Amino acid sequence: MTLNRMSILEKIGFGSGDSAINLSMISAGMLIYAFHVQIVGLTPVDAGWLLLLVRIIDAVTDPAMGWASNRYKSRWGHYRHWIGFAAIPMGISMYLMFTTVGDTYEMKLMWAYGTYIFNTLMFTMVTIPYISMIGVVTDNPDERITANSWRFTMAKTATLLCTSLVPFWVTSQTNQVEGYATSFAILGAIGAACLLFCSFTTREHIDIEPNKVPVIEQLKSLVKNDQWIVLCSACITLMLAFLVRGNIAFIYGTEYAGASFGVQISVFLGMWSVGGILAAIVSKKLTKHFCKIQVFRVSMYTSALMGISIYFLVGQDEFVAAVICYLLYCFLTDLNTPIFWALISEVSDYGKKKTGIDSSGISMGAISFCQKLGMGLSGIVTGYTLQYFGYSAEAEKTPEVLEGLSLSLSVAPAIFFLITGLIMRKYIITTSYYNKMMGKSEDKKHIPETQNKTIESSY
Repeated sequence: MTLNRMSILEKIGFGSGDSAINLSMISAGMLIYAFHVQIVGLTPVDAGWLLLLVRIIDAVTDPAMGWASNRYKSRWGHYRHWIGFAAIPMGISMYLMFTTVGDTYEMKLMWAYGTYIFNTLMFTMVTIPYISMIGVVTDNPDERITANSWRFTMAKTATLLCTSLVPFWVTSQTNQVEGYATSFAILGAIGAACLLFCSFTTREHIDIEPNKVPVIEQLKSLVKNDQWIVLCSACITLMLAFLVRGNIAFIYGTEYAGASFGVQISVFLGMWSVGGILAAIVSKKLTKHFCKIQVFRVSMYTSALMGISIYFLVGQDEFVAAVICYLLYCFLTDLNTPIFWALISEVSDYGKKKTGIDSSGISMGAISFCQKLGMGLSGIVTGYTLQYFGYSAEAEKTPEVLEGLSLSLSVAPAIFFLITGLIMRKYIITTSYYNKMMGKSEDKKHIPETQNKTIESSY
């Protein structure tokens, strides 16, 4: 059986979609918490609850979007037309999310909720079809990892605009409110253009029929899909780890590590993107020689170790040490990313083989909800941690507050990275397992011996 390969243009187009998605996700993950606390003036706890409560909406909208995109097919396919339709509204929502309206605390809080809800709805309309699309652009598991490596390299490059240029521009302005608004007007336009490019250049090569199975039957089949449950659980704890670290990064960089406004804070925050770019390149090379699931788990264990190490290695105002350690931390944590997103379509195929019911649309939506749930829960963890240590934007930074900032960036995320690695011990779908399950031919000389052993023992 011939396994489909993607052209270079398709890989670039596919990657451009995630560039736009990451511009929104990183801004909502790394900058929005600091914006609400330091600029808008929300309390750490109110800002944390905002991140969580809005995500509750996704419990309905994400599976519904997955069901709709899988159920209805246009002449362009199942997925890419949704990306095109939502491109411009998505860009507008990014701009509005970083504006503030009202003279009272209550009005500012209501505006924050309204704009964040608008953004998360547009994010859903784009992201669910996008993450589902990897299953129809190619049926080759190795090609999916390659496509995801392109995707995450491009995405992390795009997020440099968020993690470096935005903090540099904003902290260089006298009026930081206008600085944020201008920055995200530009980024919103770039994001919309990337989504349109993705919609027009990708192709859905794998033809799937509209799914007419009743929703209740699809939900029952998901419950029976043990590997989907494993991946959903890992998704929640993984996003918790990423965003607990991301929420606090701006505050940690400026108030603990001693980064000055302008260049230094841009360099510090930019290490997430630089580490992610390097990790996407290295991850592809590692999966050529080692089992991808082993690479995933080891990246989580080493990430946990690195996080704990930062607590001891980086002291107050040690900017250079903070930059180096944060780069290593982000590199190790992002080694799993191309692998994780390649697994999503595989667990859907696994569930279909196991139960005989195609629930891929709702499956994608539910995993996306788990991603956002982890992001939302991170706000609560961050908010109550800062409250416990007595942090506020205006208060004096006592030793206890600084200790809390250090723990929030280092040890707290490390705990969730460790939990993710332990959860993934239950995941069994290696490349060999998947190819044998799907009845596909494969070139065994390119498959690590560890994967061959896994398939023989677990299939």
